[in-house]
Amino acid sequence: MVEAQVEPPYPPDYEVRALREIATELGKKDWNYNENPCNNKSSWFTPPPPPNVPEAINNSTVTCNCSFPNGECHIDGMLTRTLTKWVYCSFTRH
Repeated sequence: MVEAQVEPPYPPDYEVRALREIATELGKKDWNYNENPCNNKSSWFTPPPPPNVPEAINNSTVTCNCSFPNGECHIDGMLTRTLTKWVYCSFTRH
C-alpha cells in the first residue's frame, strides 16, 4: 500500500503578508515565502530538539488550522525565538 502525501492549501495572501510584516519588525530573514507556511516541513517549522539538546536559536514555527469545511487553511499562531526573546502571536478570526 502506498500513502499519498497531500500538501495543505496555502493560507490567504493577507495572512502571509501579515507574517512578512511581523518578520520585518522582528528582523527575521529565515522564512522562505516561496514555501507553504502550513506544510510543517519548511523554514516555517522548527522541529523540537531531541532530549537533552538545547533549543535552536533561530526557532520558527507557524501553526495553521486546516480543518475548515471548505478545505481552507488559516494561520492561527506563530512561535519564534530571536536572539534575545521568545515571541508568540496568536491569530484569531472573528
